[in-house]
Amino acid sequence: MVKFSLAVQSPKGDFKEDFGLNTNIGFLIGLKNKKNQTFELNYNFIHSQNVKTNSVINHLTNSQGWIINQNGEENLIVLYHRGGLISFDFGKIYNQFGPNVNSGIFFKGGVGTMYYKIRIENQDNLIPQLSKEYLKYYDRLTVGFLLKQYVGYHHMSNNRLVNFNIGIELIEGFNKGLRDYQIDLMGPYTENRLDIYLGLRAGWIFPVLRKEPKEFYYN
Repeated sequence: MVKFSLAVQSPKGDFKEDFGLNTNIGFLIGLKNKKNQTFELNYNFIHSQNVKTNSVINHLTNSQGWIINQNGEENLIVLYHRGGLISFDFGKIYNQFGPNVNSGIFFKGGVGTMYYKIRIENQDNLIPQLSKEYLKYYDRLTVGFLLKQYVGYHHMSNNRLVNFNIGIELIEGFNKGLRDYQIDLMGPYTENRLDIYLGLRAGWIFPVLRKEPKEFYYN
């Protein structure tokens, strides 16, 4: 199987203080065997503008909340939540209903790694303090181990044209900050975190099906 997916996720745990809702684009390759067991290698890209941790740039803003650039003008900046999830997922499809034995209730779990940071973009790159070589001192880079649980519906049509799944996904990240120094903290960012995503994920499946042999055998 090759699958592309999209999720809308709500942050929980320590995430809730730093970020809002995000969308998450996924790509996986996987295998389903005759027992309806699945084995999948999965990558998801995290992207959002819902960043609550404005404190990383508060020391650069004036009383009106603007940052003044090198030309003495107000400069537009945008904070993004960026990151990724890499996991190996394993599950099983229970054919309680659906058009064929390949469809039904889908349970799966996964293990892997997660990483994320705050990405700062400033218009025309006119703010010296936010030049490329200094961004690592603001970004809150975080990496860790993840666990994943999913329950949903897996659909494979008889004509092989309409193949999808949709369900609820829960991801727990046991993470740690990786920066030796962050400017706004005036010290390291190495705290341990429990970051949780709860979301709805829908995916479109492109199956690669084994063909029946066409050879004929005679006694």
